[in-house]
Amino acid sequence: MPDTAPHFNGKRWKAPNLAISSIAGNIKNHNVFIADLVLRRDKIEESVLELLQKYRPSIVGLSAMSFQFDTSRKVAQLIKDENREIKTVLGGYHATLMSDEIADSGCSEPFDFLVRGEGDLSFNELLEAYEQKRDLKSVSGISYKKEGKFIHNSPRPLENLHDIKLPARAKRVYKGYQYYSFALDIIETSRGCTMPCNFCSIDKMYGKSFREYSIERVMQDIGDAKKHGANFIIIADDNFSLNVKRFEDICDAIVDYGHNDIRYIIQASSAGIASSEKLAEKMARAGFRIVFLGIENVSKENLKNLQKGNIIEKTKIAVKKLHDQGIMIVGGMIIGHPNDKEEDIAENYEFFVGLDIDFFADQILTPYPKTPLRKEMIENGLVTNKYDYSRYNCFWANIKTNYLSPDELQFLRWKYNRKYADYICTTRAFIKNYPAAYYYRTYLMRPYRKLKNRIFQKKLTERDLYRLDMKRAEDMNKFF
Repeated sequence: MPDTAPHFNGKRWKAPNLAISSIAGNIKNHNVFIADLVLRRDKIEESVLELLQKYRPSIVGLSAMSFQFDTSRKVAQLIKDENREIKTVLGGYHATLMSDEIADSGCSEPFDFLVRGEGDLSFNELLEAYEQKRDLKSVSGISYKKEGKFIHNSPRPLENLHDIKLPARAKRVYKGYQYYSFALDIIETSRGCTMPCNFCSIDKMYGKSFREYSIERVMQDIGDAKKHGANFIIIADDNFSLNVKRFEDICDAIVDYGHNDIRYIIQASSAGIASSEKLAEKMARAGFRIVFLGIENVSKENLKNLQKGNIIEKTKIAVKKLHDQGIMIVGGMIIGHPNDKEEDIAENYEFFVGLDIDFFADQILTPYPKTPLRKEMIENGLVTNKYDYSRYNCFWANIKTNYLSPDELQFLRWKYNRKYADYICTTRAFIKNYPAAYYYRTYLMRPYRKLKNRIFQKKLTERDLYRLDMKRAEDMNKFF
């Protein structure tokens, strides 16, 4: 789906959907094409109708997270309005977590099937059963309509990753995935996470499991991404640093295979990075340039409430190890905990600046469907938006604290981002990796922005500027 969180600029950051590429790579004996609408954000309706006209599909699969579900429903309805005979299939996190709720509501009308859990192999089984007119009860992990009502088949066991073929990147209709000026692609080396974090919904997809692809398969996947033009790769593992020895082995293999001629972004835990004396050095040698580090919060109370444990000292160690190797850090920050006041939120930004964190990935605590955190916050009367999932993208405040309203939370996130706007991209690691970008932003763009603000915004109050920015964010994902 084309929806992105407003703090990920839709012009500079266009990441491919790995799930639909993997599903396409595991479809047998059918013509399949991948049309990732994140590359057509400015003309969704036109693009969908063009695709229907050009390829004349009999079945269209859609994938959506919770905040993308409303758009997926509108796309499915657009398809049905054009041709009622086309069957539509919805998969992804929202279809997995909320299959009962979707089936029992009017939102299910444009969908013919739901794929729950991993769809890599079950989607192909669904195609074969449907086209051969076999009983659909034989396909575990799907839901299908009978006489206008959904029937949910038994859940599907987790797949053996050795059975999953490489993503079918050659089937992509559109080109242009990018991270700034880099050609971007995405791979995975494992699935699942065994950590107990209560704000995360990964375990609803995979359970408390951790499964690994073979390192040989990982190297093949990197090679395939490079063959299709990638020079910057996101590794999308839920917790890449859960097995630190394997992480080190992958770094060594990347060097041995000559795949350290491109750059990598990963998501990792502070504890994992801090636990190894050799890992950060191996990462730098392999081409890792950016790490999304799950710092989350500086408060021991809040970390305990998130079931993250007291990781503050491990975070400091991990940050130093990465920065010593010139690796940049995107610091994951979660604000909006039950007892947060403004001074608590400010302390987190000050902590990040003090650690020389290169970029802020600051999120407002979000009560994702089916998570223990959601249940707890609803019971405590802190969830203010229970059902408009289109705002569940970590940017919007769907909650309040015991001291701050949703609007106050939203404003404080905006306020501290604005306060530290001139700090971002001035860290030592950023300058080392992107010196030209540093000088461009520092000596050209920042003076220009300040002059522009003095001329055009001199009469605007802080609240006026805040409302303007929120209006832009509201408009970002309006496609219909």
